[in-house]
Formats: sequence, structure tokens, C-alpha cells
Amino acid sequence: MTGGPAPYSLLWRLTLAFALIAGAVFALTGAFLYRSLSTELQRRDDIEIGGKLSQFLQLARASGSTQAVRAAPAVFHEVLRSHPGVYLGIYDAQDNPLVEHTDKPDATLKSVVTGNHPHQVPYACTPPGIGRARCIVAEETLPSGEVVYVSVVRAATDRQSLLESYRVNIWLAVAVGAMLVGTLGYAVARRGLLPVKSIGHQTSSIEAHNLGERLDIQGGPVELRELALSVNRMLDRLERAFVRLSQFSFDLAHDMRTPLATVISSSQITLSRKRTAEEYEALIDSNIEECERLQRMIENMLFLARTDNAHQHLKITDLDAGNDLRRLASYFQGLAEDAGVCIAIEGNARVHADATLFRRAVSNLTSNALEHARAGSTIELAVSTSLKYTVVEVTNQGAAIPPEHVDKIFERFYRVNASRHGAARNAGLGLAIVKSIMELHHGKVDVVSDGARTTFTLYFPHHGAMDS
Repeated sequence: MTGGPAPYSLLWRLTLAFALIAGAVFALTGAFLYRSLSTELQRRDDIEIGGKLSQFLQLARASGSTQAVRAAPAVFHEVLRSHPGVYLGIYDAQDNPLVEHTDKPDATLKSVVTGNHPHQVPYACTPPGIGRARCIVAEETLPSGEVVYVSVVRAATDRQSLLESYRVNIWLAVAVGAMLVGTLGYAVARRGLLPVKSIGHQTSSIEAHNLGERLDIQGGPVELRELALSVNRMLDRLERAFVRLSQFSFDLAHDMRTPLATVISSSQITLSRKRTAEEYEALIDSNIEECERLQRMIENMLFLARTDNAHQHLKITDLDAGNDLRRLASYFQGLAEDAGVCIAIEGNARVHADATLFRRAVSNLTSNALEHARAGSTIELAVSTSLKYTVVEVTNQGAAIPPEHVDKIFERFYRVNASRHGAARNAGLGLAIVKSIMELHHGKVDVVSDGARTTFTLYFPHHGAMDS
């Protein structure tokens, strides 16, 4: 047996979410700043080596010839004395060094000159002995007609060191910032969830004896108002159901006590002295009638219990609704004659339904119509088809259902007449059973009561609509 999802803390989830989001935002911000700083440092290096290149080209032209350049390297070295990390290389047309300014014995800038790179355009390079750097090279024709190549290199060592230190600081700031935001988020979330705890405490205090209490949502957060309203609506339904159930339990106890008391008292009286065989037979017939009333009551309750727990399995068949209505009319003909009413059948259609439940629903409505029909009137049973449904109507003429009861008559244990007349027969479950049958068929039941006519309508979906 597998367990459900493990419980978790909403507070800690929110705290973790705050920390993760803060870390992501700080990391992206740090990456942007890091990239901006790296670009700015590179731009400054390019400006520096570009300026030095122009200065060295001017000095080379002023020297006049390659021989003069080679003879006066101090002029060029003096320019770079206050610029550590900047290197110079001047080469003749045969790539022979005229001046080389480096602070490393194995460093050379010849690869910068011999490389195929655009002149006077800075680019990334890795000269031997120097490593990662920014380089620039230019060609210059001296007054002597000789060609020289001037290359300037700016080592990236100090820039990389600065960026590395900056990167470490960024990660530290991200970590500290995420923890700080997580801590503040914990405090904010904890305070923000206090109304949720309040609702939980209020809900846990509601018991069967105080179902009239409701959650106090005044002054609470708007986001929780819908939740509180839903819980209050649920409590309204529970209170109504509890009241109806309590009343039904009282009525049912009374209704069951009456036939049992009748059986016991009549049996005791009959057995108090010797009786004739006819008197004993009358007693047995009376007891059987009372037991049958109890049996019908219990069967109705069991049927509703099975539909509530999805234990009622449908056997859908294609029925001739008109023929079934005529059979039911024949069954109720004797009761109709006793009540002084007639039963008329109209229409003919096919219906997809469970045969037993279909007949039970129509029988309940017909029995209800017989009970409330005016003497001398006609009960109409009609069947027709619409675009989506097979429609069955049961109409009787008699007293109208009061408007305040129309929306409640299909509720279980509800009776329009609070007196006990007829309670032992149905206990207010007949129409509730009809509604349950229609819900099992994915259909619906409706009632219209105006003037002297009351019509109950059953809507059975056509074949295929029930599975959709």
C-alpha cells in the first residue's frame, strides 16, 4: 500500500522560494555588473594601447631611420617607465627587432607583428611569455623610406586579478543577500500566514453542537476571503443537513415505532385470550402489512445509501418508454380508481436507461401524483424527445407546491407537509430517490407547479451523452 504525498510546510516553502528568487536575481545582477566591469576595463586597455601606439609611431617617424630607432631605444623605454604591464616591440621589414620593451626575459612581441591582424585595431592575444593580453599593431614608413612595424601589448594580468576578486565578492554578496532575503521572507511569510492559522483554529473549534458558528472574515486578507466563504457555505450545508438528519431521525423513530407498537399491541391483545382462526389470520395479515411498510422504508434508505457510495450499477438498455408508461398506468389503475382519478398516456419514444430504475423513478412520481391529485382529475404521463434528451413528464391537477418549497422537495428527508400523514409510507424519500436515479443516469429532474397543475419532468440523455 503506497502512502500519499508527504506533508510539507508552506512557510518553509515560501522561505526557500524567497531565498532562491533572491539568489537568482542577485546572481543575474552580479553577472551583469561583472560583464560591464570587464567590458569597461577592456575598453580602457584599448584606449591606452591605442594612445601609446600613436605616440610610438610619432617617435619612430621623428627618428628618421631604422638605424636611428635601434640606436636610441631609451627614448621608447622612457615612455613606458610609468606604465607597468604595457610592452613595446618595433621591427623592421624583415621582422628583426629594433626595440623590445618587456620585463620578462622570455617575452617577445614578434607574433603580434607576424600575425594576420588588422592594423590599428585592438584584439585579444597571448604573446609568448606574457599570456592573455590586448594587442595592437601598425605599419609606418620612415622618412628614410624604410618600413617598420610597431606593436603595443597590454597584459591582462592585473585586470584578471581585479575581476577574480570582484567575482568572489559577487558570490559572497549573492549568498549573503539570499540568506538575508530568506530570513526576512520567513518573517514576512510567518506573519502573513497568521490569518490562515486563525481560520484553522476557528474551524477546529466548530463541533456538532455549535454548527451555527461561522468563520470571521472581517478585516482578513482578500486572498483568504474566498476560502473562508467556501468554508462558511460548507458549514451552512452541513448545518442544514444535520438539522434535516436530526429531524428525520426523530420522524423515522416515530414512524417505525408506530407500526411496531401496532404489531406488539395487537398481538398482545389477540393473545390475551383464545381467538378464532379467523381472528388469528386477521392479526397475521395486519402484522404483515405493518412489516411491509417497515421493509419499504428500509429499502428506500438502503437504495439512497448505495447511490451515495456508488454501489448502484446501471444496466443501460434501449427501452420503449411509451410501452413502459402504459404498463405502469395499468399497475396504478386500481389505486387511481380508488382515488377517483384517471391516468392518460401520451407520446412514444425510446429511452436509454436502466429498466428497473426508470420504472422506479416514474412509479415514485406517479404515486406522488396520485397522492396529491384532485378527485375527478386526470394524471398525464407523457414521453417525447428533444435534441439531447428523452423527456418524461408526470402531471397532476391539485394543490400547487408553495414556491418556498419547490427548491427543497428533492432534498432527502424533506416533506412539504410537516404532519405525519403518509410518513410511514415514504418518510420523505420518494422524490430524493427520483433525483438520485437521474443523477446516476447523468440526467436531471425538474418541477413546475403553478395554478392547479404540477408537472415533474425527467430528462434522460440520449445514447452516448451519458458517457461524455
